[in-house]
Amino acid sequence: MMTNPSRPMLGALLVLVCMAAAAMGRTIVVDASVVDRMAAIDAVAPRQGWAMHLRSEGTYSNEYAVLEPQRSFLIRFPLDMVPADQRIVHAELVVNVSSYSGNEPRFYIWRTLASWGAGVCHDYRKVDGEDYIAWTKPGAAGSSADRATQPTDVIRLTENGDVVINVTEDVELWYTGAAPNEGWMLTVEDPEVRIVLPSPAWTGQAAWRLRLTYEPKE
Repeated sequence: MMTNPSRPMLGALLVLVCMAAAAMGRTIVVDASVVDRMAAIDAVAPRQGWAMHLRSEGTYSNEYAVLEPQRSFLIRFPLDMVPADQRIVHAELVVNVSSYSGNEPRFYIWRTLASWGAGVCHDYRKVDGEDYIAWTKPGAAGSSADRATQPTDVIRLTENGDVVINVTEDVELWYTGAAPNEGWMLTVEDPEVRIVLPSPAWTGQAAWRLRLTYEPKE
């Protein structure tokens, strides 16, 4: 009876392919439905944490997340979807831009440094019982204390639609524990620039996506 000499070779090849696939790691994409903290803080409404969109004087809504020079947006994605003992290969934050106006419009994304949470607003980063804990500088603008000294990226807009931001370094710092994960802050730093983003607190959860590629440590 003749045997097929190619079968042992084929079996070995399949094993090698499976081993290579396991070593290559995995890419996952999560949207803002997993976000555990978000806020919009505005100098015009210094004690509000949901000042996303000014509908009329003194009245805000969360239908859109609107970036203007006095208004910033804070958002935190937890990283517990990444298993332990991995290496972050690449990370991208995808943000959809609905519209914009102003001369050479751009927005900044910063790694937030200070702990923030319940009660966050333009003046305070959180309220702990009866203690109101202030930002180093109102609006979380304190360099190297409230936010990183340099922005993660500066995004210059030329059209509406998805913007892909490389956030690998930030996510790696958070995942390894080298820095606490306090999320990102999006700001506009130029006068008369206005950028409208879908609100992850309303119907725009799918418009905010974090794409993570990781692999087992060697």
